[in-house]
Amino acid sequence: MDNLERYRQFVKQILSEHAEIATTTNMVKAELIFDTEHDHYQLAYVGCQGDKRVFGPVMHFDIQEGKIWIQYN
Repeated sequence: MDNLERYRQFVKQILSEHAEIATTTNMVKAELIFDTEHDHYQLAYVGCQGDKRVFGPVMHFDIQEGKIWIQYN
């Protein structure tokens, strides 16, 4: 397995584990976003809380130039 594929698996594992332990409600869910074509990976909260719309990144990683970049954490 080449480095790029190992990095992809590593980032997906981190985000998936955090999604499993995320504090969510019936109306707000943890959503995993994996763009393997452009190597963007994100965990976000999506839903409604009362009368307010909820959308917010929790973690965002990119893989660029052979490195994992933590864009938001």
